[in-house]
Amino acid sequence: MNTKNVYIGIFAIAIIICVLSPFLASGDPDGLEASAEHLNPDALEEEQVISPIMPDYTLENMEDNPLVGVGCLIIGAIISVALAYGVFYLISNKN
Repeated sequence: MNTKNVYIGIFAIAIIICVLSPFLASGDPDGLEASAEHLNPDALEEEQVISPIMPDYTLENMEDNPLVGVGCLIIGAIISVALAYGVFYLISNKN
């Protein structure tokens, strides 16, 4: 199997997950934020050092629109893949 096809398949799966995530995600997540709240309830009230562009995978004043979440997730996936590709390209060209 061609390596390029594998990368395209992985990226297609990532996009499908991005599209489905806002509709399948729990309204009461038990991830990192919930764990931090259990350990130190005041921890999430601290001022952030860097303001995120898309906090909680949405845009300002569009928090109730799940399609905005889909768009934010797809943009995040594209940025992540581009960064990973760039890093691996640089590493592979050094050798």
